[in-house]
Amino acid sequence: MNKPGEFPYPIPEFAAEYYWEACNRREFQMQRCTACARYRWMPGELCPYCDSADLVWTPLSGRGTVSTWTVVTHPVHPAAVAQVPYIVVEVEIEEQPGLRVISNLVEIDPEEITIGLPVEVEFREHSSGQKLPVFKPRR
Repeated sequence: MNKPGEFPYPIPEFAAEYYWEACNRREFQMQRCTACARYRWMPGELCPYCDSADLVWTPLSGRGTVSTWTVVTHPVHPAAVAQVPYIVVEVEIEEQPGLRVISNLVEIDPEEITIGLPVEVEFREHSSGQKLPVFKPRR
């Protein structure tokens, strides 16, 4: 349960339970289709590329590049008042062109961000105990 004044944490659903369990082990994983070998995000029951139901969870490097970002300066949730400004980033994961995830970018000033910036995943613990993937610049 969220405490008053904190960001909500994800509720594992829509075939994403294994993803969040992997995050708790500090592993960045996604579904991969055994028929066409493509990764997918968001998880689901069928491959969106070939309609196969043969999907396996596969560890990824957690490395990628920034494809776009925004700096949130106005709180959109009561818990965000203490967090702004924060960076929301879209990261293209290196294992597959076009495989993108949305997360937060940490440990960087907004002025330093560029498209193509190399980043890597890191896991931060929510007060609920759930570990959340965020990205930071690769140094």
